[in-house]
Amino acid sequence: MSSPRSEVLGMLVDCFELLSRELREKDTDKAKALRTRAREMPAELISKGFSYVLVLCASRGELNAVESGLKYDSCQELLEVIKGLGDEKAGYSLYGAILLMSLKKIGAVSKAKFSEVIKDSLDNPILDFTAYSLMDWIKRLAEAYIEE
Repeated sequence: MSSPRSEVLGMLVDCFELLSRELREKDTDKAKALRTRAREMPAELISKGFSYVLVLCASRGELNAVESGLKYDSCQELLEVIKGLGDEKAGYSLYGAILLMSLKKIGAVSKAKFSEVIKDSLDNPILDFTAYSLMDWIKRLAEAYIEE
């Protein structure tokens, strides 16, 4: 029997395999934008917290696309959501959606609406720590699977 943590890490590996394959062929700049977000966001979390990271992703990306991480269970569905977005908006949106989808899968986030997640995550050091550990994995996977 696998733990929720190993299940989400397996999902992230599968996700980045898919993203590297799909975006490398069609949207190289979107892939690079995601890689950049994955490298920058852990520092934002440390200085300002998880809720700030999510709001940043939604404000520079697309709120509905970030929120789709609460609705969907696969990166294939997330790719459909970001199809019409510009490169930077797609990078922020995809990063936020992947993070939310991962946190939902391990049970750290249970709300269905973006605004509810933000309210519940304010000044929540346990969620900040949980998010940081996933963000580190996302960063390393992005660096491994998405070329500069």
